[in-house]
Amino acid sequence: MKAQLEKKFNKPINKLFFIGIGGSSMSGLASMALSQGFTIEGSDMITSAYVEKLEDLGIIVHIGHKYSNIPENTDCVVYSAAIHEDNPDMVKATDLGLPKIERSSFLGLFSHIFDKTIAVSGTHGKTTTSSMVACLLQHAGLNPSLSIGGSLAEFGGNAVVASKDFFVVEACEYVDSFLTTSHSIGIITNIEEDHLDYFKGGLPQIKESFHNFAKILPSNGLMIAYGDSPDVLDVVQNLACPVVTYGLDAKDDWYPENIVYDKVGKPSFDVFKKNAFYGHYDLIIPGEHNVLDALSAIICGDFLGIPVETSISAMKRFIGAKRRFEFRGEVNGINVYEDYAHHPTELKVVVDACLNYEHHKLWVVFQPHTYSRTFFFFDDFVDAFSKADFVILNDIYSDREGNDWNIYSEDLQKAIEEKYHIPTVTISAFEDIVNYLTDHLCANDLVLVAGSQTINHVAFDLVDKLKELHNS
Repeated sequence: MKAQLEKKFNKPINKLFFIGIGGSSMSGLASMALSQGFTIEGSDMITSAYVEKLEDLGIIVHIGHKYSNIPENTDCVVYSAAIHEDNPDMVKATDLGLPKIERSSFLGLFSHIFDKTIAVSGTHGKTTTSSMVACLLQHAGLNPSLSIGGSLAEFGGNAVVASKDFFVVEACEYVDSFLTTSHSIGIITNIEEDHLDYFKGGLPQIKESFHNFAKILPSNGLMIAYGDSPDVLDVVQNLACPVVTYGLDAKDDWYPENIVYDKVGKPSFDVFKKNAFYGHYDLIIPGEHNVLDALSAIICGDFLGIPVETSISAMKRFIGAKRRFEFRGEVNGINVYEDYAHHPTELKVVVDACLNYEHHKLWVVFQPHTYSRTFFFFDDFVDAFSKADFVILNDIYSDREGNDWNIYSEDLQKAIEEKYHIPTVTISAFEDIVNYLTDHLCANDLVLVAGSQTINHVAFDLVDKLKELHNS
């Protein structure tokens, strides 16, 4: 990696400064860079579990963006897409004349040091699918490296440099990030409109971007595509490499049959390859969407020559990535889960997964992320709550844009109540959300706390409060 970076900028590079180091991807890249012999320093707006882990590794992290953060002996600056040129750290880097590289380009350079990079893309399901692929390869003894959006217990984090044979990367389409990696196996889990603050041309621009992602694959590579989506099938036309499709339809190259859910929503199913029985699989993570994610990982393993018995065993052991329908606790029959869902389709599928779980009433706590997403997908968000019994909305969280759309959580609240007559409230403070829930929950209720940002604290605090009340 050092050689690739020095070649790019034609100078010796030993010390890196990461602006926005506390994000899941940036923190992972920082730890990976540390393992490659670089000296690392960085900054972020707030402290977090990711920041604390970096500090445990000996990395200096400045809290708050200030002109004084970047030392003059810095050789190169790595920054996330959320960082703008007027950021004080960026201004300092410019004044020092330091070379700067955006996160996705830095990740792209990393991918060149591995023999095979497996890039998992799609509007939804990237983290779970890439996690499944990584765990499958690990279970098969292939010792993969990885850079994904969620932490995995099997790897002790979300970014690891292990062998140089395989690199599993979560390939995000935002700002065309996934066009930088040199991947030989690609997965597209689905394609929908999202990130419309960047993809101003809507779905046609998004599809063009995914097609460019697919074209990176070499002739001896493989594209694994969700075949039940016409948009996905469109973007995998005219590739140099073979294309294998998967989905719920028997017309796909790979598909599941006989899907059965137990009382907590865990699926069992048979997998067919080219209409021939391949194997029977059991998952311990719930929902039909996870059946599909598992199917794409199974195909990847089959392409790499992993025996079906190993694949079955790996999928049965997969406990999921952090913040993907993650169980937070049970008190008096009340079960609390949290999920990273922040797009309406993601929210809908995780609510549907909850319906396979035996419960009395379903409470959904949701923190919308970005004003633009809430505005552009307003009706879809309203419909995503249609099967909930109660809804609690938090204020819209937006870390990269102002409220140019004049949109508020109260607008969602009113629309949900009017269309579906579901009791809905908007509560700003996390503590007040917890208190509201503890005052209204009944035995055997199920609580889903959803959102990509800080709302997951509500799940932890709710379980603590319920235990406290139970023991008092």
